[in-house]
This record gives sequence, structure tokens and C-alpha cells, in this order.
Amino acid sequence: MYTVRQKRGKELEKRTGISREYIRIRRDKSEIITFGGDQSFFDSESASKKDRRKKESGCGIIAFSDLLLYLGNRDCAYRIPETEPYLNHVLQQKEYQGYYNTVYRFLGGLPFKGGISSFRLMVMFNRLSLRQRWGMRAIWGFSGKKLFDRTKRMLSEDIPVILCIPMMLLKKDKRDGIRLYERTEEKDGSFHYHEKAFTRAHYVMVTGIVEEEKDSYYEISSWGKKYYMNCTEYDILIKTHFLGTILGNILYIRQRKRKGTE
Repeated sequence: MYTVRQKRGKELEKRTGISREYIRIRRDKSEIITFGGDQSFFDSESASKKDRRKKESGCGIIAFSDLLLYLGNRDCAYRIPETEPYLNHVLQQKEYQGYYNTVYRFLGGLPFKGGISSFRLMVMFNRLSLRQRWGMRAIWGFSGKKLFDRTKRMLSEDIPVILCIPMMLLKKDKRDGIRLYERTEEKDGSFHYHEKAFTRAHYVMVTGIVEEEKDSYYEISSWGKKYYMNCTEYDILIKTHFLGTILGNILYIRQRKRKGTE
């Protein structure tokens, strides 16, 4: 969905993003409604070793789980037995955890401390698409050149985008990462972005792209909250670090072309 926001005839921002409300979960203790799934749902004093790994490294499975939920919410053609009980309502935290565990098993769990690989997400999405005859195909990007345009294209087709912030492989880069922002509206209608988190080696879900006069931002879901990530800062991060454009990229999903079409 594409929208233009104006005030007093001045264009403030252009937004390309998903058209429906994103995944919502009610937290157990605070009853706050989240913006997407949160791996910290598995954080508790009595957490098992498996649940601690879900909390520490489960962001990729969260993103994959939310992608399937969003597709099912959007169109009954993309509903599957695994998502059917969880569609089109605000989920309770325990309800979402049960759904997450279903997807966790489908993906083969988290055998490695570093989390699920982007290649695994790609293979399993394609396997699911083939099983359900969706006619969709996913690839993992290896270059940063098309990343922004591909993300924008998927959003315009109402598909949220799994994006990975790369891990830092070299010792000299271990403290590098990227800032995540929240934003507040100023009196003139513009937005002020202020840093709220800093991360690396982390999957997020892109739900929109906001293009302003000076900067563009990815609107993302991470840890059950809405954040913004500066597009230029992300582009610099992946292009200036070892294997950055491979480890830091998107799960690019396209509808297969039918025979006889261009």
C-alpha cells in the first residue's frame, strides 16, 4: 500500500507498506498489545535450556512465524493447518508461544546457538509453498544493490519482508551494529527519530518504508515493538563488513510467473 502524508500542502513523507494491521499479541503480565512476535516470551526464571535458546536466538523463527500469520490473515488462499487456529484475532501470549512451537518444529528447531540460517528459511518457505501450491518462490539476496527496491516491491504486494542485520565475523567488528529508532511527531507534522536500541545478528520484519525529504527508514517489528531503521545506515553496515551483503539481506519472495505471461 502506498500513501503520501501532507500538511498544509507540504509533502512530509511517502510510505510503502503492508495494508493490514500487523500481528498482535497480548502480553501476559502487562497486557500490552505487541507489534509482532517477541522471542522474550520464552524468558522466565524456570525456562528450560531449549526455551532459553528460543529467547536468545529465536528471532528468525519469530519472523517466519509472523510472515505465515500475516499471509493467512490477508488471504484465505494462504491459510494452512498450522496457522488456522491463530488467524484474525489478538493472540494471547501463551497462544502465540504454542503457535511458535509448531513453526519451530516445522523448521527443525534451533540446533545451533547462532540461530536459524537464512538458507534454511528460504528452503523451508519454498517447501511450504510447494506443499500448499502457492506458486511463490523465495530466494535469499546476496547483493545489496537490489535490496531496497526488492523490499519496496514486496511491500507494495502486501508481503512483509524478513530482513537480517548481519553478525560481525571479524574480531575488529564485534562491537559494530545498527541503531533502531522510535519516532515522535513534532508540531509542524515532521518526525523526530531517537535511538532506542542497538543490535547485530538479528532478524527483523519490515512492515513499511518511510521516505522523507532527507532520509528513508525501514519500519520494522522487533521484540514485539515498532522501530525504525535508517536505510542508509543499514546499507553502509552491510557493505562495509565482511560478508555483510550475504549475512545481511532479505528473504525475497515473488509469485512465480505463469506460462504464457511475460
